Amino acid sequence: MVIPIDPVLLALAATGLPRARPLIRDGWERRLDAVFAHGLAGFLARANASGLVDLDREDIVRLELRLESEAIHAVRLEGELIRLEQTLAILRAVVLKGAILAHGAYPDVALRPFTDLDLLVPSRHHAAAITAFERLGYVRSRPEPAPGFDARVAKALTLVHPGGVVIDLHRTLVAGILGESISVDELLATSRPILLGGVPIEGPSWEAHLVESTLHAVVGDGLARALSIRDIAQVALHPDLNAERAADLSRRWSVNAPVADGLRAAADGLGFELPDALSDLVDEHPNAESPAPAPVRSARSRLGDLGGGGLRRRITTARALLIPSRDFLRWNYGRDSSPRLHRRRWRDLYHRAGEARTGPPPFTQGVDAGDSKPLVARDPPVRPLPLGPSSPLTTDVKLGPQTAAPGIGTFSPRENAERDASDVSRSVISRQQRWTADRPQKAAEPDMHIEVDSGTDTGPAEDREAQSAEGKVQPDRSGADHGVATEPAPPRGVGLFVGGLASLAITAVVTRLGFNGAGVVLVPVAAVLFAVAASRRISRRHPDEQWVGRWLVFGVLAKLTASYLRYLTLVLGYESVGDATGYDRVGRNLARAWLGNGVNPDLPDLRRTNFIRWFTGVVYYVFGSNMVAGFFIFGLLALVGSYLWYRATVESVPMIDKRLYLALVLFVPSIVFWPSSIGKESLMQLGIGAIALGTAFLLRQRLLTGLAIGAAGGWLLWVVRPHLLALVTVSAGFAYIVGRARSREPGSGSLLGRPIGLIVIALIMAFTITQGAEFLGIEEFSLSSVETALDEQTERTSQGGSEFDTGGNRLNPLSLPTGVVTVLLRPFPWETDSPFQLLSSLESALLAGLIVIRLPSLRTALRRARSTPFLLYCWILTALYTATFASFANFGLLVRQRSLVLPALFVLLAIKPALDHSHDRDLSDEPKQLEPSTPP
Repeated sequence: MVIPIDPVLLALAATGLPRARPLIRDGWERRLDAVFAHGLAGFLARANASGLVDLDREDIVRLELRLESEAIHAVRLEGELIRLEQTLAILRAVVLKGAILAHGAYPDVALRPFTDLDLLVPSRHHAAAITAFERLGYVRSRPEPAPGFDARVAKALTLVHPGGVVIDLHRTLVAGILGESISVDELLATSRPILLGGVPIEGPSWEAHLVESTLHAVVGDGLARALSIRDIAQVALHPDLNAERAADLSRRWSVNAPVADGLRAAADGLGFELPDALSDLVDEHPNAESPAPAPVRSARSRLGDLGGGGLRRRITTARALLIPSRDFLRWNYGRDSSPRLHRRRWRDLYHRAGEARTGPPPFTQGVDAGDSKPLVARDPPVRPLPLGPSSPLTTDVKLGPQTAAPGIGTFSPRENAERDASDVSRSVISRQQRWTADRPQKAAEPDMHIEVDSGTDTGPAEDREAQSAEGKVQPDRSGADHGVATEPAPPRGVGLFVGGLASLAITAVVTRLGFNGAGVVLVPVAAVLFAVAASRRISRRHPDEQWVGRWLVFGVLAKLTASYLRYLTLVLGYESVGDATGYDRVGRNLARAWLGNGVNPDLPDLRRTNFIRWFTGVVYYVFGSNMVAGFFIFGLLALVGSYLWYRATVESVPMIDKRLYLALVLFVPSIVFWPSSIGKESLMQLGIGAIALGTAFLLRQRLLTGLAIGAAGGWLLWVVRPHLLALVTVSAGFAYIVGRARSREPGSGSLLGRPIGLIVIALIMAFTITQGAEFLGIEEFSLSSVETALDEQTERTSQGGSEFDTGGNRLNPLSLPTGVVTVLLRPFPWETDSPFQLLSSLESALLAGLIVIRLPSLRTALRRARSTPFLLYCWILTALYTATFASFANFGLLVRQRSLVLPALFVLLAIKPALDHSHDRDLSDEPKQLEPSTPP
């Protein structure tokens, strides 16, 4: 994925990680400010000490002063944490990021600077925490918009001490409704201590901290800060991290999509391999785009907060928007009379949404950035506090057995910088060594049983006792209200699914009573219920694709409409002359025979046409002998195939335009209309879609899953059209062999999976090619025999009112463009002689225009074909399909067959060229400066 960070800075942030990219040696004077802004001063100092980069004397001085300032500020904050240790224990608070990462995850604390303290407390302790910190001299950065807003709606509240310490008091990990699904009680119950100067400070478990780090990097920083991305890598590779538990945690908290984005960004940007469970989580969400920085939120944009959460949360949000507190209005707008303040408030409700964000104001509130203002010149102002023994301004903190670091307020970073500027002979590495010596020695984290509070039950008594013996607590999943306003999970749609099954069951029952027309009404009802149920499941499994479910409902309605129009076309337009009529007649006879009311028609086998007849009989036997209902069922099966194409594509092609592709496979007339009747095209659409999904799994080295799904679709193609099975398996096999199929399980699994996959694919290809040749009557494999079979196909199809001259069948690369034009774009307007052909010609013209407009997408798809092998699969399938079906000499048959390959073509047309980063610049604008080096 594209990360909006200078690749040179990403390479610097990756220093010390496995497979880190080499650093440029020179030119750092131009990037020194960016290094400081991204929090990478410690990394640059380590690289310079290791000889990986060359810094001049002036840069070393600047770097040393920066490290000195960061070190003193960090020691101040750590000293304040130690002073607050008992208060944090009483409040059941844990420390996020900052000191916890520096001392618990990074090999050197100087690599992880931090400028404030992030504390997390449960909502029910929020008011008590504010009171406790105010007694210690802290004040709010802004008044509360409405009573209860900070504890129910806001993500965090900023508290500021005149001595310079800033505390972000969190009640959840991320802003908005997404944060309401996070169980803070569970996070607190699984906390673990980290030692600071011998004092245990509670932090989240590494699994919860991985979720927090990814949310902060993705949602908070917009993947635009290198240190946040390094935090993800540092926690993801922590030896105490349970990757499976972390992935399960993100799914249960419904934040798996942004967590997957953060993990992908860290792995791609820093070049390391994720643990298997985290790699699986990333694979579940393959289409990530770099998030844009969050704009200033207006009051109008926050009206969406009313749409979720508990009732008290909604009431509080509404009160904050409609009737904000007087103190908050004065703080936000300055001193003014109340009526004017309310008028300005309502005016801004509709006019502030487009304001551009010019930079983070000092001491802002994390959730409501639109209402965050500088602390200065506000009412009420920060009141001066007397200094005393308990004040953090005069506290000395002993961090280690050898040295005592100055506490907060002893001297400022600027004074330290001026003092150190007079002595430039010290090297940067000496500062690193002294700072590292001040760091307390890491100790094994003891297992501690921590209860949420005396009034919170964490589960059955016997479970708690058993878990207490293991040093951990099972979080409460009983749904009891612990004071945290959690967002309920999206509905599962089980009731709707059961309703759909009930509709089909009623259809089957009334059919036995002789009402064969019930399926005309109840089958569409069941289809809509299934679609709505599927939309809810899609929303749960793919939170970033919640729109897909709604589109799928419209796709069902469009397919039902097309099936009925197809039925009218057969009955009125063609006077009931067509393949569907023959299938209907045999299907009725079969259904009557199975019901004991007739003679069973003779079907010597269940292959090809006989299978469609038999399957039609099964449909009529279950849902009644009604052609319209039969058209509905066949059409809906084809719709399932279209969705399988979509799912296969988005799982395999990261740069796909999801909305464009789904719109094409659901609503393009050829795909909607032709595979919507009783016939082979509907089942072939289903079978090819299943094989596409199986191929997607196969190309990701998920061999067993891919073969299981592909086998179901492959069997359907084998019994009806074996030559189509040969085309799709040859395409899939070629893509697997030539493309860069990526294993989801690094290590030994990938070494075994690839050879086994090659053997299995080779055997399947041999079988399907043999079956396809037998179907076409090819006795030996040669160009002449294949051309002879195609000529026979041309002769068989050159009849009826839509025949045309194909110009002969020649299997050579020069004839491929002609075949592509024939299969995809004909008939041309001057070749039509009926209204139906004219409509097909108009659609072909629109398709030609789309191809011209999307030429950059085709170029990108061709360039990325090998690195994204599913694109190679689509290219080969389109080429083989057009070369084979160009032998059809009948426009009517050709237009129907075209609908089966259009989903593969649309994959190539729906690529977003802007997301193609295969040819990004090297790590430097001057590649000649890149020199290989060994990692430190």
